[in-house]
Amino acid sequence: MHIGHINLARSCNGAGDNFVRLVESLQQLGVSQYVLVRSVDLAKRLEIIANVTVGPVVSSAVTAYCLMPALDIVHVHEPAAARAGLLLALTRSVPFVLTHQHQAQPNNRIEQAIYKRASAIIDDCDADGARYLRIYRHAAASWRTSSVML
Repeated sequence: MHIGHINLARSCNGAGDNFVRLVESLQQLGVSQYVLVRSVDLAKRLEIIANVTVGPVVSSAVTAYCLMPALDIVHVHEPAAARAGLLLALTRSVPFVLTHQHQAQPNNRIEQAIYKRASAIIDDCDADGARYLRIYRHAAASWRTSSVML
């Protein structure tokens, strides 16, 4: 399975540490990963992980969408990246998983479309690679099944 990650957080804080641990955990399980991030510091931390490709540093969801290669599934890690996930799903049929930041229900049509089109929504982000791999596999399989029905 080839997984993409988009993280457009501006700084590398505690959530960034969890993100790095998740990427490391998935790498230990033999998962191929492509990562796009906004933070230069985060990109440098990820570059040293074997078998993880770090793309150029990006500053917007549209740029992340344009630079994301063909993958099995994409994990968008915060709200700023969610629009890239929606674009990938609508134009390239790439399913996406969204990490939900405990916030109010989406109130505009784009946010509603993001939540409707996400193959899975994860309430918290920990570093349990095996758990995430199960989620990714299930989300990709259900996406393929629902795409055939459309």
